[in-house]
Amino acid sequence: MIFDLQRFGQVLTYDPKKVTVSFGTHQITGFSEDDFLSLEPSGEGVQKVTGVDGEVGRSLDPNETFHITIHLASTSKSNKHLSEVYNLDKKTGRGMYDFMIKDLSGSTLFHAEQAWITNFPSADMGKTISTYDWEFDTGKVEDPIIGGAEGDDN
Repeated sequence: MIFDLQRFGQVLTYDPKKVTVSFGTHQITGFSEDDFLSLEPSGEGVQKVTGVDGEVGRSLDPNETFHITIHLASTSKSNKHLSEVYNLDKKTGRGMYDFMIKDLSGSTLFHAEQAWITNFPSADMGKTISTYDWEFDTGKVEDPIIGGAEGDDN
């Protein structure tokens, strides 16, 4: 059977091992199972208001900051690094670094020139590996791209 790519489209592939996350010069590794990263805008984006007469207006929220959560396995070596950075920040105020997310198999690109850890994660310890949720806030982020997989253009 011969498949017509024009009819069925191209099969695209996502590989979570090709998503890199870095905080400062440290590449974060040791993610938990399943979801390992959440990226959420802090602002409201573009809001619409419709008047009683049907006239529509919109407002642009100037907040271009983000809240990021990274889900690491309790065995991740990055937990120690993030702990050290958080402790440094609490003592000296010098724990703010750039934060980068790049999908090497797709088009996602997120870069914040300023990001910081908001607090230590809650830590549960039991007989199995648990997840530590590290939370970050950012300064202004310009032109983030949340894209999909990229295919062969040939």
